[in-house]
Amino acid sequence: MASASFRALRAATVPAKAIAGAALLVLAGCAPGQEVAGAAPHGNSALQEKLFAKGVKRFIFSDWAGPALPVWTYRAAGTPADAPVLFIFHGALRDADNYVDQWLDLARRYKIVLIVPEFSKASFPGARSYSHGWFTEKDGMPRPPEKWSFAVVEPIFAEVRAREALNAQRYSLYGHSGGAQFVHRFILAGGGPHMARAVSANAGSYAMTDPAVKWPFGLAGLPEGLWHPKSVFALPVTVLLGTEDIDPHHHSLPRQPEAMAQGPYRLARGQTFYARARAVAKSEGVPFAWTCGLVRGVGHDNGGMAPVAVRVLFGKTALAPGADCAPVEEAR
Repeated sequence: MASASFRALRAATVPAKAIAGAALLVLAGCAPGQEVAGAAPHGNSALQEKLFAKGVKRFIFSDWAGPALPVWTYRAAGTPADAPVLFIFHGALRDADNYVDQWLDLARRYKIVLIVPEFSKASFPGARSYSHGWFTEKDGMPRPPEKWSFAVVEPIFAEVRAREALNAQRYSLYGHSGGAQFVHRFILAGGGPHMARAVSANAGSYAMTDPAVKWPFGLAGLPEGLWHPKSVFALPVTVLLGTEDIDPHHHSLPRQPEAMAQGPYRLARGQTFYARARAVAKSEGVPFAWTCGLVRGVGHDNGGMAPVAVRVLFGKTALAPGADCAPVEEAR
């Protein structure tokens, strides 16, 4: 597989449109890049109309080599051009509209510009095509780097900066559940050149920093040239875990043998992932800037995690890089 990192891909440089992307544009009733005033082809139409009434925007993004996809954005009145930009990644239900809804009040309060890509099951089938990076086709054949799902982040950032006339030079990431799987794997694969910091909340499984375990559960098979522990561990990343996300029988908990080896439920798996990463950083002799935060009394619930995640990203907390997982407290 190509050794070039997707970090080097320039934003919005691929004009080609996939057939699946064209079909999505027809369903949405719009041209590439055009804003959509009505409900999306998928999701809760009543909720979406409410979001539009509150100033949420949605457009179809197709200026990359992969499938066209809807992108939801929100910039509350009074949010300045130099406001922080936050990508939010939804879970396996692909319910981007719900994630937008759960972040609206926080975006207004913290003056944040939201970007929420929607990875539909039709265009991005299964975890392989979304949260695992889409490095290969179903038959195992490699995909070019510009078609990896991770490669869409930077060009979307460039597009929204232009649309909203933003001055922000960097963006932050937040993902919950399947979205957290996307976020932490994106980071392990090098992240994006304009990424500032990230929160991975309640992922169901992880790519352990273990070269003996095959991707997406470890680093074996990760495309050549992507894994750079010194730069990855220097990134300000927080593994955020609900203390009540402890259901070993949760309906969406990954149960592959490699996932089960990480722990019986999400809380344990997140703690295992963080501890393993810290140990690898120590063995490599490189600085470790990651933190691990616990959210008391919250289970597998994006709505419960988001108010704490926004403080981790844009407020002040007492989490210390490299320390054991600890409850998120306000910094004194």
